[in-house]
Amino acid sequence: MSSNAPVDKSMVINESLEALALVLEYNNRDFPDHQHGRRVGEGCALIGEKLGLPPRKLQQMYYAGLLHDIGKISIDINLLGKREKLTDEEFTVIKKHSIFGSRILATLPGLNDLALMVRWHHEWWNGSGYPDGLAGEEIPIEVRILCAIDCFDSLQTPRLDRDRRSPEDAYTIIEDSRGKQFDPKIIDLVLEMIHEKTLVPGKSSNKFLTLKKKYIDVPIYGYGEELKASSMAGLYPILRLFARVIDAKHKYTRGHSTRVSILSKYLAEKMQLSPSDILKVEIAGLLHDAGKVSVPIGILDKPGPPDDKEWEVIKGHAPHSFEILSKVSFLKDIADISASHHEKYDGTGYPNHLAGNQINYLAQIIAISDTYDAITSTRAYRKGLPQEYAYEVIRKGMGTQFNPNIARILLDNSPKYISALFDIHEVND
Repeated sequence: MSSNAPVDKSMVINESLEALALVLEYNNRDFPDHQHGRRVGEGCALIGEKLGLPPRKLQQMYYAGLLHDIGKISIDINLLGKREKLTDEEFTVIKKHSIFGSRILATLPGLNDLALMVRWHHEWWNGSGYPDGLAGEEIPIEVRILCAIDCFDSLQTPRLDRDRRSPEDAYTIIEDSRGKQFDPKIIDLVLEMIHEKTLVPGKSSNKFLTLKKKYIDVPIYGYGEELKASSMAGLYPILRLFARVIDAKHKYTRGHSTRVSILSKYLAEKMQLSPSDILKVEIAGLLHDAGKVSVPIGILDKPGPPDDKEWEVIKGHAPHSFEILSKVSFLKDIADISASHHEKYDGTGYPNHLAGNQINYLAQIIAISDTYDAITSTRAYRKGLPQEYAYEVIRKGMGTQFNPNIARILLDNSPKYISALFDIHEVND
């Protein structure tokens, strides 16, 4: 939310969904700029346009493709990455991702159609898919397209649980599933468009770029007028979802961003900041660790302190937070705040070694909340430490790591208050 220039609010929902998709797959190093969800969304829109589906449906299909696997944030990453054959019980757990995803998207006003597409993207033409056993024409045409494009691209995408397949192998597998898993008409279109280079695996075709500008990069159809991003508060459901995705990237951070947001808002209120700044620090708390999705899980979940090389990778999450959040025009201020929450009052922090008043004041609040929660929460290498220990660390850091005036606001409150604060919002570990 820039204070110096007007913001085009009409596209902020689109920007937010694009950024959310980036967060979902940011750590896919093999496709840093063109990821599975994006490729599925593009393929769906291209096939839909070929079939003459209306513009609103093309836009919905693109965003459903971007977010079709969002439900996987509810599945243990170790299970998703298992290379050995899954047990029936394990496969049952993984199959629930389509249900979880639909429930997540159903919480975003105006996106119910996307929720149904995501719920059904593993329904099969012959009725043996999941979760509802739809078959043939029961499956909406846009879902049949999503199912085929998802499988075709997934086969050629490197994943934790298996290596990528060659395009030739992918073609064979798709062909063999014609009339079983997939609508034969859709498979014919996929192969035809690949042959004519309208659908280009691994990159955006000129055809798609034209289609996107015309039908997708327009204000979201049917999004409630009261939530068309007239304010940051109107974006709150999507921003809360951002926090869930960020924290779900590894098991030791679940709830962390929400707790940092809650505590930061509490401190800002105690400091009697303006309503605008209170909202900003609350949102920045939710999104402060957006860049951590760029840090490999093996480093974040390492059962011991990081070595020097790993620490440099971890420190990169601050500028990556700025990179991700800057893609949403309405979040420019939030990007600045989030990128600075590891700066230290004495100038020894990162990434820019800012000091004192050079550091955004709201980022200084988040630095204290983040430290408190990091100390009191369980991590891969230790259990959560007592609140009193966190208070002592913050007390010793006054004037060096932390702004002493802000730190004093926290220290003047009993640790029991903070426990109660987290409990009423149900975000304790």
